[in-house]
Amino acid sequence: MKKSSSSRKQQIEAQHKALLFMASVIIKTFLMAIVSSNVFCGSISPTALFLECGTNVVFVGASTAAIAIMGAIFGYYIIRLKSFNDIFPKVMKTDFIVTAMYFGVSFTAPSLIASKVMIWLFGMWVLGMLLAPFNKEKTILKTITEYGSLAALGALLGAHFIPELQEYGSAYTLGMVVSSVTGVFGAGRK
Repeated sequence: MKKSSSSRKQQIEAQHKALLFMASVIIKTFLMAIVSSNVFCGSISPTALFLECGTNVVFVGASTAAIAIMGAIFGYYIIRLKSFNDIFPKVMKTDFIVTAMYFGVSFTAPSLIASKVMIWLFGMWVLGMLLAPFNKEKTILKTITEYGSLAALGALLGAHFIPELQEYGSAYTLGMVVSSVTGVFGAGRK
């Protein structure tokens, strides 16, 4: 009786992890739909996507579906890895914060941020999560890495709205990708 209760508790925990990860993938899929619509159709307007995009709508659909499929496959394995059991809430918290930052800017400046979001969605967020379980001790360096990289990402995203800095937009890409990866990596601590 005790054993079945323990396995039931673990099963519910896995279901909660799956729901959290699924919510993250849904937001990322919608984010990809926004930026790919801007790249392939020239606008994030639903009218442009469904009525004016023509054959490019296939590219929007394919890139959006790629994120959904990649997230589903990655999520299937990540919720079962024992190395994520004790750090999963912190990693997901930081992942949601990073996703929310990109999500907010994708509505206000889609043409400026589209390429950076695509680079991050196609594998960089997966890389950050895979690095998270290494050295799970709570150190001051990992705390600085987590919160410092979130602050750096926020500053880099905010710099897109300063007209004098917009000409350096491509130079922000590396900083934004590194900040996104290290934010999730820094969250991987007990």
